[in-house]
Amino acid sequence: MTTVSPELVLEGLARRYGSTTAVARMDLAVKPGELVALLGPSGCGKTTTLRMVAGFVEPSEGRILLRGRDITTMPPHKRDTGMVFQSYALFPHLTVAENIAFGLQRRGVPKPEAAERVARMVALLQLQGLEKRLPKQLSGGQQQRVAVGRALVINPAVVLLDEPFSNLDALLREGTRIELRRLQTELGLTTLFVTHDQAEAMAISDRIAVMNKGRLEQLGTPREVYDRPATRFVASFIGRANLFVSTDGQHSEDGIALGAPGPGTWLLRPEKIALDAAPAAGPGSVAGTVEVVSFLGTGAQAVLRLPGGRALLVEGPAALADLRPGAPATARWTRPDLTLIPGEN
Repeated sequence: MTTVSPELVLEGLARRYGSTTAVARMDLAVKPGELVALLGPSGCGKTTTLRMVAGFVEPSEGRILLRGRDITTMPPHKRDTGMVFQSYALFPHLTVAENIAFGLQRRGVPKPEAAERVARMVALLQLQGLEKRLPKQLSGGQQQRVAVGRALVINPAVVLLDEPFSNLDALLREGTRIELRRLQTELGLTTLFVTHDQAEAMAISDRIAVMNKGRLEQLGTPREVYDRPATRFVASFIGRANLFVSTDGQHSEDGIALGAPGPGTWLLRPEKIALDAAPAAGPGSVAGTVEVVSFLGTGAQAVLRLPGGRALLVEGPAALADLRPGAPATARWTRPDLTLIPGEN
């Protein structure tokens, strides 16, 4: 079996600012053609990590290898990376074609070849007819595509994306990320993508690196980090979570008949819970009062207030929105619906 060498490797990569650790000895390997998302809340170190790879921030320790070559101390323009900034960072006095061609000019690409590559990128990104416009004459989505084109036209070994959709409205953001994923897959682009939006990371990533307080908490496919979170933080940050702590598995600390196989911290996703009007009976059921109901279009959410004061989040079909606040209801789940969080035991 042939082993594929990683395109990008971070070895013990760290960045400190005085006594503050922004990134703590991070190890990560990105395979050729893979899109890995750095996901986490603001201040977790994901953008600092991306900027160290780009060459804009100097690591305090560790190494960055690109195609086996140590680029840790190289200046940004020699790293063979293309970066799309959150603000797009387009040159306001340059046209669309000139913005896309900028990196080629810096690299001394002959004008005929540069013109051909720019034309190919314009067609690929569906920017035909806009080549002579300035950035101020473009929509947000068009500016984002120009920024992507400028990064891709140089044929970089790795594409770096720093929350590139954050300035777009919800509908345009969804369409643009689908288009970017199509482009990334078709061209086989190795990509490191920074976002704080878990839905975005789940939708387009091959793997997700979940970060918290400068540390990598879990690396896995979207399904792995959702279905088998390694820590309480990952369980809470990826999707929505009902968490229970139990010393015997049979009951939670607040007295709920949990019905788990053993002690530990257990995750129960809201979509795993069913609500009905029958009385609670045995493990895996608890009665409460409907407190809040929200219709979400494709489904609905409800908050069930339990006798001990705990709020249980439930998600289900749109019919769930027919429940009335103040009505009694019983939540039910089965033992396989509970997931043990190993990092909590």
